[in-house]
Amino acid sequence: MRVAMLNMYTSNIYSMQNTLSTMAHLEQQMASSKALLRPSDDPIGTVKVLTSERHLAATEQYIKNIDSLSSSLERSETYLSGMVDLQNRMREISLLASNGSASAEDRAAYASELTELLESMVDSVNAKDEAGNYLFSGNKTNTAAVAKDASGQYVYQGDNNHREVQTSANAWTEANVTAGEFLFANGSTDLLNQTQALIDALNDPAMSPGNSGFDNVISQMMTTLDDTLDSCNSAITDIGGKQNSLQLAKGAHEEMALFNEEVIGETEALDYPSAVSEFQMRLTALQVSQQSFVKISKLSLFNHL
Repeated sequence: MRVAMLNMYTSNIYSMQNTLSTMAHLEQQMASSKALLRPSDDPIGTVKVLTSERHLAATEQYIKNIDSLSSSLERSETYLSGMVDLQNRMREISLLASNGSASAEDRAAYASELTELLESMVDSVNAKDEAGNYLFSGNKTNTAAVAKDASGQYVYQGDNNHREVQTSANAWTEANVTAGEFLFANGSTDLLNQTQALIDALNDPAMSPGNSGFDNVISQMMTTLDDTLDSCNSAITDIGGKQNSLQLAKGAHEEMALFNEEVIGETEALDYPSAVSEFQMRLTALQVSQQSFVKISKLSLFNHL
């Protein structure tokens, strides 16, 4: 009798503890509105959620990479477009200066404006991004793209390497354009030094239209402008193509991110009415067990004497 009562007592305690544990778990599920709180709740569903979360994290990183790259390319495009405007004005001044009717004072005025345009051009080539990195220096982002050497000549200080950004699982996109490509890689003299040569010629009283030396400088300037404008416009076109591709890729990533979020939500989602119903059922069963246990625990042989 003693052994039977002990077994009954232990069995009732164990049953009530299990019911309390189940109810506590249901309360956690209802509080979080999630059916999956631990792998044992649904091993297959847990694997599905973990896989979707991994894909979602990777997709969100690609979107961040695209946004950052798109912003950087847009900044580069803006400066390149500004350089094109500067070069168009340089062309106008070169044509005006080559006119034989231009006086020495006119040429001096043209030289003054060209000096300002040249300074603006150098500033644009040495532009930085929001983090303070030089945009057009290749991988040498801490070095200004152009500077004057000891002889007073403009030189390119960067390299022609391209940084790449991962924009999908199997795709990488070049993130930069270098001044070495659009300014110093042409067949003619680079625009900066050629512009300085024209400024010097315009400021030289001994040189004027009709003079072979002056006409030669003008001719070289026009050739350099043609080459550099082609290079800059080509770089702008390339950036435009990349931007279009990036936006298409971003759209695809956003759709995939939404899909993974839906999978996670549907797999983790708690059937709230069913959970409440089960909780109430467990609560009722617990109350019955507790009442029965109280009565059974009072039983002894002496109650029947």
